[in-house]
Amino acid sequence: MHRTRELWSVLRATARRELTLTVGLLAAIVLSVVLGLLPPLVLQRAIDGLAQGNAEPNSLLALACIYVGITFAAGLAQFSRESAITAFGERFTHAMRSHMVQKLGKLPTSYFSSHGAGETTSLLVNDVDTLEALFSSGIVSLLADACSLVGIVIVVFTRCVGLGLLLLVALPAVFAWTLHVQRGTRVAQAARRQAVADANQAVPDTMRCLRVIRILGRQAHMRQRYDAIVERGFAAMERSNFYDSVYSPVVITTSAAVTGVALTLATLGGTWASLFGMTAGTAVAMIAYVNQVFMPISDIGMEIQTIQSAGAGLDRIRTFLAENEARVKTQAQAGTTQAAICISHVAFSYRADEPILTDTTLAIAPGEVVTIEGRTGAGKSTIFSLLLGLYQPESGTVRVLGQDPCNIPASQRRHVFGYVPQAFFPLAGSVAENITLRDPGVTPEQVSDALQLAGLTEAVASLPHGVETPLSAANFSQGQLQLLSIARAVACDPQVLLLDETNANLDSATEQQVMDALTHASQGRTVLSISHRTSGFLGGRRMRLDGGVLMNC
Repeated sequence: MHRTRELWSVLRATARRELTLTVGLLAAIVLSVVLGLLPPLVLQRAIDGLAQGNAEPNSLLALACIYVGITFAAGLAQFSRESAITAFGERFTHAMRSHMVQKLGKLPTSYFSSHGAGETTSLLVNDVDTLEALFSSGIVSLLADACSLVGIVIVVFTRCVGLGLLLLVALPAVFAWTLHVQRGTRVAQAARRQAVADANQAVPDTMRCLRVIRILGRQAHMRQRYDAIVERGFAAMERSNFYDSVYSPVVITTSAAVTGVALTLATLGGTWASLFGMTAGTAVAMIAYVNQVFMPISDIGMEIQTIQSAGAGLDRIRTFLAENEARVKTQAQAGTTQAAICISHVAFSYRADEPILTDTTLAIAPGEVVTIEGRTGAGKSTIFSLLLGLYQPESGTVRVLGQDPCNIPASQRRHVFGYVPQAFFPLAGSVAENITLRDPGVTPEQVSDALQLAGLTEAVASLPHGVETPLSAANFSQGQLQLLSIARAVACDPQVLLLDETNANLDSATEQQVMDALTHASQGRTVLSISHRTSGFLGGRRMRLDGGVLMNC
């Protein structure tokens, strides 16, 4: 229910913001419904006049002009309605995507660990795009068609009671058939949307591992994996197409049967004549109305595939909006503890049955250097994730400079801690932008100081445009990229430095450059380092993580 309320709140906000468009849309709907009812009545009067032989030429000419004018006005109202629906759908789609992007920024790290980038991209692009179809071929159109149906049935009852009764029998049957087709199509479209999301995930996975796939000769396996996803999507689309192809013929046949029965009974005389009796003009008008009354239902059937596709995407969007958000970051106050880093009896696990940390305790004094050792998978990087506020412990407390890292405002985080990962993650942009991360609070002087500390001043100065040169792997060696990572970490002069096996992928000569830069970066800062190699030891205290518990070496 909460997820649906969020969608409706975005819709209401869009309607208030686009008030003129909303009013125009409602007016166009009313005009298109009313004007659509009038042409058959004008046609009835003209034909009855001709059949009775008492129609004057001027009168017939006037009726013809009125008929053409109303038909033209109805078409214009229909055009205006569809245009307004499309425009409103675009506005709502934009508002919905903006709302989801804001939601994305509030999600905890665990969401991104359990949802692939391709799946999230498909959600924000493909599924949100279906919301426009939900309006242009869905909710608003269905509302207008429902008004048309009610109006036509009322007019038919005033002209031919028997035909009105036939419609009351036929319409529920057609509606039941519509619901059956909707259910089948909805299941098929949900399966198709999932296949599209899986394909969007499979492609970047394959591209990212392309070198390994070729080296190991696993092209056939990846092709079979992708083919299976495509076949799944194709089978779902075939089921949807089947429902779409059989729906309209059933509706059209029912329409013809209702018209045929009504006209046949009208010729029998007696009691039937009192129910179905009609003039020639009335017969023509009723045939037109019968076609009109089934046309909206037929249109619904033709649009079911689009509507159900939007419904499947809408389900995924509502599930996304229901994701638990990370704890709201409030202005944090400095604590009274004397430790720069304090981890007290912390327990944490990614899965309930696989504990990573069980009773981890660590206190690091300001300016102290500590190195954590341990086997792969022991939880060393998990400690960093907790210190960076990416996760919250299941029990125990984590403090950095006396603050809960989850509560440190974004504007202060780079001043509290700097993080140097195992490998440098480049962004599209210049060298300076890769250091500042486009943070306007980082000054050119700070960029220059960070490059000086990392030992990259000369290397960057030799580039064609200095720090404004677009970053390219061709301009930097692997070791220099790691030095850039150090410059990025210290650009805001953080008090705490977290080093995550920064020398793991370097040769001995390059490693010495990086270690020299880290030694300079560590001066006057609290440093917590993870290292598998003794050459990565910066001095200070050494501890070992084993079984979820930290012990002195």
